[in-house]
Amino acid sequence: MDGRVYVPWFSVGETDEDAFETLEGACCTFVSVLRERAVTWPCEPDDTLILRPEETGFAHLLALLYAVTPGTHVISHVFGAFFDGQGVLGTELHDQMYIPLQGSVVGIHRVAGSPARCAELTADWFERILRGQA
Repeated sequence: MDGRVYVPWFSVGETDEDAFETLEGACCTFVSVLRERAVTWPCEPDDTLILRPEETGFAHLLALLYAVTPGTHVISHVFGAFFDGQGVLGTELHDQMYIPLQGSVVGIHRVAGSPARCAELTADWFERILRGQA
């Protein structure tokens, strides 16, 4: 064992313990699909996070992607996707308050559908951002 701590993709909650088991229904499906897709992305698992509504003050689940400058540990941008169970609104966010930024470097991501479909399209969006194609 090399002493590293396992961090899952899109760990749920702000604590060191992954709170995935607290998610239900649509949110559980949404996060599961994001986790499955993220394993092929050019970033680290701890560059992703899920915040529950009670952790943000927003009424929706928030999937976060921290874009890190290559070769550093410096976060250059924060992107978030708000999931309400039926749709997603994604954009670049303020790096501490997680509110949408004016003049985002990416366009607004809006999708609706099943939780799995929303997650697939959101994963596509996150991947385009990471690959510099958004």
